Amino acid sequence: MGVVSIRPPRLSPEISPLRMRMDGVAALLPWCVLCLTLWCVPTWAQAPGAKKLIYYGWGIRDTQYIREHWQAMEQMPFDGTGIIVAIDRQGWQQGKQATDNQLGWQLMGKRAFQIEEFRAAIADLRAAKWHAFTDNFLPVALSSGYTAQLNWFDDERWHVIVNNFGVVAQIAAEGGVKGLIIDPEDYNYMLFKYLDQQQLLDRPLEAYMAMARQRGREVMAAIVTHMPEPVLLTLYGYTLPLREHRGEIKPQDVRYTLLPAFYDGLLEAMPAKGRLVDGYESAYAFKQRQKFLDGYRQVREGAVAVSALPELYRQKVQAGFGVWLDYSQKPDYFTPEEFQRALRYALEISDEYVWLYTHGPRFFPPVDIQPSYLDAIAGARRGAQQ
Repeated sequence: MGVVSIRPPRLSPEISPLRMRMDGVAALLPWCVLCLTLWCVPTWAQAPGAKKLIYYGWGIRDTQYIREHWQAMEQMPFDGTGIIVAIDRQGWQQGKQATDNQLGWQLMGKRAFQIEEFRAAIADLRAAKWHAFTDNFLPVALSSGYTAQLNWFDDERWHVIVNNFGVVAQIAAEGGVKGLIIDPEDYNYMLFKYLDQQQLLDRPLEAYMAMARQRGREVMAAIVTHMPEPVLLTLYGYTLPLREHRGEIKPQDVRYTLLPAFYDGLLEAMPAKGRLVDGYESAYAFKQRQKFLDGYRQVREGAVAVSALPELYRQKVQAGFGVWLDYSQKPDYFTPEEFQRALRYALEISDEYVWLYTHGPRFFPPVDIQPSYLDAIAGARRGAQQ
């Protein structure tokens, strides 16, 4: 399958050519500064607690980087990170780091992957002897240009997709990864929009909802073959279609009609100890505690109405939050003090997981981020654990 041209996703982990051209000395400099700092202050790595902060933004790294730098990565104030699995490892090292060379972006495509292709990636993950990063995740994008022409009734394509979910779950399980990050946002293809899908195959909405639910069961069955206690951190959970059902989006613009049915299928086949975390990306810009409280209620109470399985929803869906450090690419949207408060609110109010997104700043190694923001993140984590 050739490279598909899609609009740049907000969570694309590609690194700019400028950063890629850093020579060896410059690349090591941030780590050296960091190590000098750590000789003077306690490490940011805290004892594992109930609340977890995950990094998932444009600065996530691949398994080969993890193998070589996991110890330095653990000096950053997180409990885990998203990790890219490259399809062509050699090409990745040569700079082919677009989404067409990332397994997570290709799972919903036409190619059936085999676990043998990723033994080296599993070895990379196993080489990292994590102490602080206890909760790492492999990302999966559900609806993109690579998903083009996929219809919910296409048994042949879904057989490939279910196989691919089994592969990524096995990589995660054998590599000691906690779970999967699920991004359902449409990137140039609307898998969850009924009117678009109806143009491919004219079936009533009820039939599409039943099939989306079936596909969710099939996907989860493939996952639990390797991960008996799966954690799925969704960037958007049921609260996204909840907004549509409440009429906040015009009817002709409804995009995620079929998403709750797919999630319901995941819940149906999910083991008792599995979790579907609504990452609530809508919290990106929140500064006030009340905003986070309102978002929590939306996840735990309001969005139950969108599910056809309210009891399973209450048992297996957790509330999380996404917080964007340089919101809308504005480096000064949060002051360090504001960011520490916002992040602490998110951690305190969430059921377990909060994920931090950045567009410009990087953490591995630290680039374009002031030490005061690192202190703010560390302070928020400490405060939430007290």
